[in-house]
Amino acid sequence: MSETPVPIPSGSVPAGTPAWSSSDAAQWAQAGPASWARPMWSVPALLVTVVWAIAVEPVPPCSDAAPCGPDWAGMVQVGLAVGLLYWLVRLPELTLVAAPALAAMVAWRELPGGDDRMSQVANVAVIVALVLGWGGAWERLAARSRQRRITERAAGVRHRLPKVVGPLARGRLPIAAGLVLCAVAGGAVLWGLRGIRADEHHAARAVHITAKVISRGEETVQVRTVGERLVTVDAFFPEDYGVGSTVTVLEDGSWRRLVAEPYDAFDRQALALAAGLPALSLLAVGVLVRRRFVALRRGPVPALCVLERTDLDGRTWVYAADDTSGRTGLFTCFCAVAFPEDDEPVDGIEDEDEDEVEDEEEFPVYTQLHEAVLFGVPYDGGELVLVTTDLAGDPITIHTADPVRLPRAGKEPFLGAPAVQDTDSDTTDPLDPLGPLHQDRTI
Repeated sequence: MSETPVPIPSGSVPAGTPAWSSSDAAQWAQAGPASWARPMWSVPALLVTVVWAIAVEPVPPCSDAAPCGPDWAGMVQVGLAVGLLYWLVRLPELTLVAAPALAAMVAWRELPGGDDRMSQVANVAVIVALVLGWGGAWERLAARSRQRRITERAAGVRHRLPKVVGPLARGRLPIAAGLVLCAVAGGAVLWGLRGIRADEHHAARAVHITAKVISRGEETVQVRTVGERLVTVDAFFPEDYGVGSTVTVLEDGSWRRLVAEPYDAFDRQALALAAGLPALSLLAVGVLVRRRFVALRRGPVPALCVLERTDLDGRTWVYAADDTSGRTGLFTCFCAVAFPEDDEPVDGIEDEDEDEVEDEEEFPVYTQLHEAVLFGVPYDGGELVLVTTDLAGDPITIHTADPVRLPRAGKEPFLGAPAVQDTDSDTTDPLDPLGPLHQDRTI
């Protein structure tokens, strides 16, 4: 059922801006990623194969001939596998680098010389899942290029962003947080390396003592030396040392450990992963957002006339200019109002307004279609600026507050029942643009 969109003043539409027709929009939508490239396939495939590979991987017991030292390469493998579960969904740019790196490490460290056939099959399955994920990421990035070309051809003209769009701060917080977490991860790695160096220093000076295991605790083993001295030694894997077996103990004054168990930096490695993985993700997100916003502001960008509405979840949906029934949502994002660079609050007014907003009742949300002008090229993960109208029909400028996302099949805006304003109440003016504006256009 068609509805009459809220019109946009003609003065807010740059001269020569064409309407994005349903036929052009359908061509744009068809150029999107192929169904096989969706993360819904690659993420479960990677998760299942990695869990399988870990479950069937043979773990040799610690011994003097094969000590159980800190495994930094294994830490990197685990970090890449865990990170890819998120990067496959949100950061195909990182996937293009991380997936081949992990596949190479698995092929280099896990496949050669393996005696366990099941473990080899599982590791081959991991590599296949990584190839699928890498191909999906490549296809999604290729789809963005296809959609950019189609949009630029449909627009035909370029215009600069409205002057009201001041400095855009998106991306700064993720970059700052990412740098802080990078420092934490770097500190954890240095902490672990320092512990390893101290352990090696003690081991170089220590006396080698041959002893026999006489009992085992939860994290210790008790041994009897050749001189009939009873010694208790810390052990991370006491189950690896059977009662009656012979072990070698290193002793340097009060410092003592088994030759089979060098310094374990597991807690430092875990901290490095816990900080490093979010750091990489936040830095990548922040840098990409900044680059895309800089591209918007650098020069003229494609512009198209479209329709848009905000649903009850606060999400903005964009439609073709002739889709007055709002039947086919092309893409969706959260948006925030753009203010001029010199738009500073008057002293004493800002606090007063905040107090008033806290005391006021919730404003109703209106989901009516609005005419709008789209600046920029829409694609999954992109950043855009829209000139649209508020409830009073006055032009406003909004920009993406999170990346553009393509809706899943069957996904529709949450419109609910139309809100009704109580005409007898004088607490809220339904035509006041400020209240519903802040309710609809911010996250």
